[in-house]
Amino acid sequence: MSIEHKVQNETGRNPYRIGANVLLLVAFFLLFHPLLSRGSLMYQPTISHWLTAGAFVPLVLRPWRRNHPFAENHTRLYAAVLLVHDVLLFLSAAAVSLILVEYMVKGCVITLKQSFFQGWICYVAVYAAAYLICGNVRIGVCLGMAISMIHGMIDHYVMLFRGTPVMLSDIAAIGTAANVSKGYSAPIELSVLRAAAAAVLFCVSVCLMQRSFKVHKRWYFRRLFSLPCVLVLAFIAYTGIQTVGTGLAFWQSSRQYSEIFYFLRCATSSFVKQPEGYSADSLSDAQSEFTGKQGTKTPNLIVIMNESFSDLGSVGALETNEDPMPYVHKLMQGQENTISGQLTVSTFGGGTANTELEFLTGDSMAFLPYNCSAYQVFIKSEMPNLTSGLDSLGYQTAAIHPYLSTSWNRTNVYRFFGFEAQYYQDDFAADAGRVRDFISDSASYKKIFELYESKRENTPLFVFNVTMQNHGGYDWDGDGYFDKRICLTGEEQDKYPTVDQYLSLVRYSDDAVQELISYFSKVDEPTAIVFFGDHQPNLPEDFYNTLLESQRGDLSDAELRQKKMVTPFFIWANYDIEEQTNMQISANYLSAYALNALGCSTSGFDQMRLALQQQIPVMNVNGYHLPDGSWYPQSEQPENDLLNDYHHAEYAQIFDAKNRSDEWYTP
Repeated sequence: MSIEHKVQNETGRNPYRIGANVLLLVAFFLLFHPLLSRGSLMYQPTISHWLTAGAFVPLVLRPWRRNHPFAENHTRLYAAVLLVHDVLLFLSAAAVSLILVEYMVKGCVITLKQSFFQGWICYVAVYAAAYLICGNVRIGVCLGMAISMIHGMIDHYVMLFRGTPVMLSDIAAIGTAANVSKGYSAPIELSVLRAAAAAVLFCVSVCLMQRSFKVHKRWYFRRLFSLPCVLVLAFIAYTGIQTVGTGLAFWQSSRQYSEIFYFLRCATSSFVKQPEGYSADSLSDAQSEFTGKQGTKTPNLIVIMNESFSDLGSVGALETNEDPMPYVHKLMQGQENTISGQLTVSTFGGGTANTELEFLTGDSMAFLPYNCSAYQVFIKSEMPNLTSGLDSLGYQTAAIHPYLSTSWNRTNVYRFFGFEAQYYQDDFAADAGRVRDFISDSASYKKIFELYESKRENTPLFVFNVTMQNHGGYDWDGDGYFDKRICLTGEEQDKYPTVDQYLSLVRYSDDAVQELISYFSKVDEPTAIVFFGDHQPNLPEDFYNTLLESQRGDLSDAELRQKKMVTPFFIWANYDIEEQTNMQISANYLSAYALNALGCSTSGFDQMRLALQQQIPVMNVNGYHLPDGSWYPQSEQPENDLLNDYHHAEYAQIFDAKNRSDEWYTP
């Protein structure tokens, strides 16, 4: 017998194996540990310390071998020790996966602190599932690590090529992705190699742990033995996610969150079913019936989607010290060359981009998953819309959003929509006017004046301006930029300071609207302004309940919810158009209606929506209003052939580039 075997029999340990383990751990440490001081982790030492401990403790503190005297004499206790170590090992693997994937995809930059814990908990769930499948700790770690690394690598290269993270819905477009990918080359990058090497070293270190405890030779007994570990991991994941929360603010960049959490959170709304009866023939029939109309006007078209702008008096009786929007109210009371009314949207208190989608594309959120973010989940390539249509008519197009360019994936979506130029917060002068910490509506409109004055000669201008001034929250204390001008009076006086702040912001917006129209009323070129709010503000629930209280006996709960999804709109022109007041319309119709009312060319898709609007004047994510005042909730869609055709046209526009006719969607 060799000396090595003799030493192994006497001590139960192989010195060569011990040496290999030590070298592996040192190599893993040298690769992994520096990543804990990268990106935002550099400024979060507490999280770094926890992740360090989680990654290394189970690799260093190992249980006895199964032929150790203690293991042989205390079988049940040894089984419990192994169970605890299994759990620690999977918690460790989850920490390693989180850091390696985040480093590989975006250099460990996650803005929100809780996002690290959300991601770690998601990986715990992945490893629990892997362990349940294979019933073996070593295979479970390798399987879970493989899943996380494959997802991370795909995400890395998708972000590199497309600028947005991979989504579950990308599976449906894998054929298109394969064709497109032929034009790209995938570089071998140091971050990928480093992450892959660290993952391999971690898995090898785990595989060299000869500490399995066989209860029975048959696989299903071993699988049953793994259930306690899975239950513990599942409990940790469930409790952790309940504590940390599952909230995801879609308006923020995907970089605010861990890759795994963002992927899983969006997966719930990643797929849209093909409508019943959908086919290329059904699309062709609709396109034959609606062919569009040649217009006589090509005015400068200025669209203002004003952040959280709403008339709370339309929700319920409201007493204030003075009118929060005197100029807009004057416009909406029959002003010359003005159309006005109430716009129904599909979101409340947030979800700005969904109102954008409905206006710019003419599509309705009624046919998309509830509470999804179409900009981030579905818009991944060029598609016909209002902007591309106006571009084909010779318009110079620009999008303005005086805030961060990362919000809502706008830079990519606006590029897919065909905007010639995009302007964000950094494109404004350092001394641009602000209300609170946001660039004011007035300063935002001055940017429009600059674009108009510098536009190409004899070229109409289309500007889509998404303002930021009135964004929540409303408990901010002014420092000279913002005076409280409007406040509640009567029984509600001093009860809701955030409402007072909001109403004062609306007054600033009202002043800015007057500046905007005053400027364009003096220009010689035909010009039109379409103005609307994207959604109502997120104000205290008690306040809204007070506004709605007197209407509860007359309206259903669904109709009361609809009251909170209405904002004011107007269409103004510096040339003759037919006036109208008190109009009821939803955001998916508004662009088609505006083009038609202003004498502009319209597309076949515009004509279809105008025809449907006569039959179903208002529709949104909650349901449908018919001309006779009847209400159909979303679960009881009214029988209407034209509504079905519209559904098919929307599906083709977003999801079926192969069968759609882009020309039919553009004037």
